[in-house]
Amino acid sequence: MKQETNANLSRLEIDGAQMGGAYIHNVSIPKKGDLHYNLETEGQPIRFENCELRGSRISNCDLRDVEILDCELIGMKINGITVEDLLKSYQHLKRRM
Repeated sequence: MKQETNANLSRLEIDGAQMGGAYIHNVSIPKKGDLHYNLETEGQPIRFENCELRGSRISNCDLRDVEILDCELIGMKINGITVEDLLKSYQHLKRRM
């Protein structure tokens, strides 16, 4: 397995890669005072587009202000509850208001 440690991958673009079995951990968007802080990339979000993440797991991550658009959500769970059920409950509560 190849491993990158303490690497600055700001502005990295990966296109057409196969990443089966990849383990991505301890990754962040650098803040002022961090080792790889760069004013030019400050606050720029990480983007995933046209990625197959089926069966993947995201755990212990800061997902504040994450936006999911035009994605297949069948079987996706948040804390063990399917997103389909969460959306149904939300729509039901919304209709009752």
